[in-house]
Amino acid sequence: MTKRSHFLWATSAVAAFAAVLTAAPANALVGTPTTTGLNFVAKINVGDKTSCTGSLVAEQWVLTAASCFTGAGISTTGKPALPTKVTVGRSDLTQTGGSVQSALALVPHAERDLVLVRLSERITGPAITPVPLASTPAADGEQLTKAGFGRTGTEWVPTKLHAGTFTVASRTDTTVNLNGSDTATVCQGDAGGPALRTVDGSPQLVSVTSRSWQGGCLGVDPAETRTGAVDTRVDDLAGWVKEVVAREKVTPADIDGDGKDDLVLQRIDGSVVVHRNLGASFGPGTVMSSGWGRFVTGTDLGRLYFADVTGDNKADLIVHTNDGNIAVRKNMGTYFDGGTHWSAGWGRFLTGTDLGRLYFADITGDNKADLIVHTNDGNIAVRKNMGTYFDGGTHWSAGWGRFLTGSDQGRLRFGDTTGDGKADMYVHTIQNGEVAVRTNMGTYFNGGTRMITL
Repeated sequence: MTKRSHFLWATSAVAAFAAVLTAAPANALVGTPTTTGLNFVAKINVGDKTSCTGSLVAEQWVLTAASCFTGAGISTTGKPALPTKVTVGRSDLTQTGGSVQSALALVPHAERDLVLVRLSERITGPAITPVPLASTPAADGEQLTKAGFGRTGTEWVPTKLHAGTFTVASRTDTTVNLNGSDTATVCQGDAGGPALRTVDGSPQLVSVTSRSWQGGCLGVDPAETRTGAVDTRVDDLAGWVKEVVAREKVTPADIDGDGKDDLVLQRIDGSVVVHRNLGASFGPGTVMSSGWGRFVTGTDLGRLYFADVTGDNKADLIVHTNDGNIAVRKNMGTYFDGGTHWSAGWGRFLTGTDLGRLYFADITGDNKADLIVHTNDGNIAVRKNMGTYFDGGTHWSAGWGRFLTGSDQGRLRFGDTTGDGKADMYVHTIQNGEVAVRTNMGTYFNGGTRMITL
């Protein structure tokens, strides 16, 4: 390994060298080992040659530096190109405890050295809790605590989390410049680690380690004395984190045909996972399909729906692609088949922000889902399921132009409330929180009855 003293990415680990933020006891120049108060800090191993640090910011999401995956890359499906192991809640890696999981998906920020890593399972309970993002930026002269699992002044691959105090020198719209010290330097393996402030006794995540000079780190030219670091700001990104976490979509649908709705999860890694309804709980997830990572929001390649189109009492997978086509993938019990084409011309009906929105529900009471078209002029039309296609449609209701996205007056849903086998229309008005049900009268929906205020 060639040693260089100039400014370099803190993630450029070579061989098995793991970079960590280390502060110095007597024998280290980069931080003090710590075992308390930082249960959200994660050790991230990318393949067998690179490691970084991260922070649990939601029950199933770790935030770290995108540059941790430079070289390893992110696959076209959003999955890590190399096997990635994440250890959370274990400040001493020689011990047990905490949570050790695989990373299933990566969501990089479009403009900053940041990536959200989706874990294979949620982390819940008091032992490991996500760290909240700060809501105000770092201030000049403010002291922040940085933590990481990176190299120290004496260890290539430390087994303990280290922490040190850094002082804010300046900031830009997207970065924070930090001054270290003889006992606080960012080294290889610390990339992605947190910079924290304490508010009312609890930590808040202010920024994330991006790069440093690495002065005092083992293997760096002794002539390099600079201990400064550049972090990526996160104090203005709570909305982005929330949006990414919310991308995973849950849909109730009867997949196994027992008359009870199961939970269908569209995961951000592209998998369609079914949690079967066991009566008092939902069972463990089973994957029925994959490759749908760009079909979650409707703003990319398309949108998925789940409804019984074939009339066998089991919900099928309906694929609405951005070219406007509707295909039905039949539920085969443990998977969905390759699909058949049913309708076309719906390219501008994916999100509700253009010409309208589509829904699928059994309106006619023949046990097969029909196509409901909600246009931006406020009209609701029902296109009847004809077995292999949907017919030209009939008008059922009007006046719903401001109920397309949920950001104006509200949203519409369709489901059988009365138990007559025909889907009714749910109207959720966001101004007052009321949910009203307009009963299916055979050719129209009635004036409605208020059911609940949310």
